[in-house]
Amino acid sequence: MLQDFLSTIPLKTLKHVKDMDLNISSPNCNKAINDLLQNSVLVGGKRLRPLLTYLVGSLFGQDFSKVAPYAKSIELVHAASLSHDDVIDNATTRRNVASINIQASNKKAVLAGDYLLADVIVGLTQAGNLELVGEMAKVIQDLAVGEWIQSDAIENRDYTSELIETIAIKKTASVMSWCCFSPAILAGHSAEVVEKARQMGIDLGIAFQLMDDTLDFSESSQKDANLDLENGLVNAVLFQWLQLNPSLNEKYKAGEGLISIYNGEKIDKAVEIVKQTAMSHINSARSLLDEIQSDICSNEKEVKAFEKNKKPILYIFDYLTQRRH
Repeated sequence: MLQDFLSTIPLKTLKHVKDMDLNISSPNCNKAINDLLQNSVLVGGKRLRPLLTYLVGSLFGQDFSKVAPYAKSIELVHAASLSHDDVIDNATTRRNVASINIQASNKKAVLAGDYLLADVIVGLTQAGNLELVGEMAKVIQDLAVGEWIQSDAIENRDYTSELIETIAIKKTASVMSWCCFSPAILAGHSAEVVEKARQMGIDLGIAFQLMDDTLDFSESSQKDANLDLENGLVNAVLFQWLQLNPSLNEKYKAGEGLISIYNGEKIDKAVEIVKQTAMSHINSARSLLDEIQSDICSNEKEVKAFEKNKKPILYIFDYLTQRRH
């Protein structure tokens, strides 16, 4: 599947993503901060978010140089969120290396994440599209609100399927959505097209988060084993598992720890429910992509170009529902 996917992406696009300079652009950045980031949250990774931004940019006929600052910015924001998450989650590893809080300290991990976010806003301001500066500020705001809502949920234990989705939208889909609507704004498309691109990204982000939750129960997962259980965090799979085990759900709501009551019973069914929900969001994203094509393509030549450029995006849709790590 990976080779099929890569074969649909122009070599120039792959090179732009591979060679992306993720060093902090500010001349005021302390070398120690940059080195810490380069050895932790900015090391490795699939760079799926900048890749998606470039691919959607091509879909809307945007040149690489025009899209580049916005592709880089979303990867840096994602890295900043990882820096903060590793502190909140008491993580020990990230992408098979020691997490940033372990390499340095909680305080330095938070400060490094804060610096990344500030650098993003400076960089976008210099790029010149003030509408997208405002949009990125909303993404960063959503990340903070999502973390806060999740923290409250851990304390009050009052989870619903709507709350699970809200957290996914704020913490994951807000970032993925940027990859889809920012190129539409750069291309000067109508508000209707921009909103369809935004919703497509939201659907992708929700699907991504749901599938990520299923990976916690995969033997090949590169995440800390049982980290959500230890932190008392009810992700989408654990929520479904609790619904399938009412007696254990009552114990959880009465104050017992997740890790003490978890027995794995019916977990496969819970995983399957979550995967089906993820698939429904992927199908919604596919429909929106078709609608965007109908909205912006007015002749056979434009349709042909759109069809060619959307092929790797469709492979990303497939990847999100079939990923194993």
